[in-house]
Amino acid sequence: MNAGFWNDRYSQTSFLYGEEPNEFLREAAVVLKSGSHVLSLGEGEGRNAVWLARNGYRVTAVDQSVMGRDKALQLASKHQIRLDYQIQSVQSGPWMADSWDGIVNIFCHLPSADRHLVYAGIHQSLKPGGYFISEQFSPEQLYYQSGGPKDADMLVTPEEIRREFGTGYEIIRLEGCVIQLDEGHHSGPGSVTRVVVRKQ
Repeated sequence: MNAGFWNDRYSQTSFLYGEEPNEFLREAAVVLKSGSHVLSLGEGEGRNAVWLARNGYRVTAVDQSVMGRDKALQLASKHQIRLDYQIQSVQSGPWMADSWDGIVNIFCHLPSADRHLVYAGIHQSLKPGGYFISEQFSPEQLYYQSGGPKDADMLVTPEEIRREFGTGYEIIRLEGCVIQLDEGHHSGPGSVTRVVVRKQ
């Protein structure tokens, strides 16, 4: 799914996944201290980054879609906040060493080879004591009609997370579950993998 695909999806006036933050992020972000520097991966139209910024976090958003950025900045302006939004691939960073107090991935799905590049970037750039928070569709989502990729290689299992974050991290929350989604085009029951880990 390249930038052109997402630019087309985000070209409508309404927000594809709504303007409200992801419910799991709203719940999980309590682990982050106020003022934490947070990187949001595959941010799209800005609903999660804007919410984080409104709640006292210093946010950098990354996405490949110019249309997504434009709508995110529109949403930020609506809430009278400034947002650092960088146009680049998620795989390429920004992965400066020990840079982030928190890294967030909400439904940013990548092929497994690219995902491992992102994991390597997280390991490098998350500060000791920093948190990785993620909600992504699991392979069981292929049986549901509430959104997400139709390619199993782009879906994430708890076992994958445990392999990637089992050493050097405290696993605070890791679960596969079926939830009720009400986020624009993500609507209805869906199977997700939820993650909160802390770098030691």
